[in-house]
Amino acid sequence: MINQYRKLKQAEVYLVCSDNNQILALLFVESIFLDNRTLTGTLILLNLPFSASLINDQFLYQVGTVLYDFKVDFEQLILQVPDRSRKAAAGREPAIFLGDSVYPNRFQTKRFAASDFDSVSYLIFPFHKHNIVVHIKSNQIIQVQFIQPQQIVTDKNLRKALTKQELLTDAGIIKSENKILQILSQREPITPQLKEKTMQQFTDYFSGKLTEFDLPYVVQTGTVFQRKVWQILSQIPYGAVFSYEEVAERLLDKPDKAYAYARAVGSACGSNPLGILIPCHRVIGKDKSLTGFGGGVKLKGHLLDLEFIGRSRNRK
Repeated sequence: MINQYRKLKQAEVYLVCSDNNQILALLFVESIFLDNRTLTGTLILLNLPFSASLINDQFLYQVGTVLYDFKVDFEQLILQVPDRSRKAAAGREPAIFLGDSVYPNRFQTKRFAASDFDSVSYLIFPFHKHNIVVHIKSNQIIQVQFIQPQQIVTDKNLRKALTKQELLTDAGIIKSENKILQILSQREPITPQLKEKTMQQFTDYFSGKLTEFDLPYVVQTGTVFQRKVWQILSQIPYGAVFSYEEVAERLLDKPDKAYAYARAVGSACGSNPLGILIPCHRVIGKDKSLTGFGGGVKLKGHLLDLEFIGRSRNRK
């Protein structure tokens, strides 16, 4: 829909085209003075009246989506476009002359938060003062992220989503409300069934009622070696633990060389994007120590305690 055309002083200029590649407008994008987190985008219509007939809120949303996908770093976006139906008092407000009109036309303004264009939905579960963030896109879980108590959120997209919902403190920490937080994508809505199923299964897991997940997920990252490790992790039963060396033994054709791969297995566990669903917390040191975990050793201990208790309860 839009293509970067050129830079003009502080502004970036884009060509805005229709689906059949007709040029509709020029889009001038620049940051607000003293606030580089907020961008303004002004559409100058070129193909009147055809272009004006296509401009509506949905069209402006599509323009914002493409800007977002260009990785333009902003938190708020203000798009403005001349409104043919509204005249402006000269000298009193921003305006532009359309065609041969005697009076200038006012601008129609639409405001967006950057998170309006995010294609990922977030479900955030509290567990022992930690926040477990489940990322969902295209109706599949793509990441399970661990955020420790008082840890600053560094994921830019998650920060923007939390900020819009007023769920982030000024210091960048998730506001603790001890309840499930839902931030749902407007761009790629997830099905109500998947949302409810995900909330129910994680809730049941954290309460010790669920021992096996049945949720759709996809692995989007990882080397061949890492993916082989994660496949083995997926086979570790609920409430059981393997050492890094034991994982390596199942990975190699020569188990006697497993000790040499223990560190590489640990690194692969640390790169696991789908913690809990791919249970890297069930891998411990050969001496039974809780070493290394993306969410911290304390969270690893809480998860193992939860499963040991759950396993004992289920045996009765």
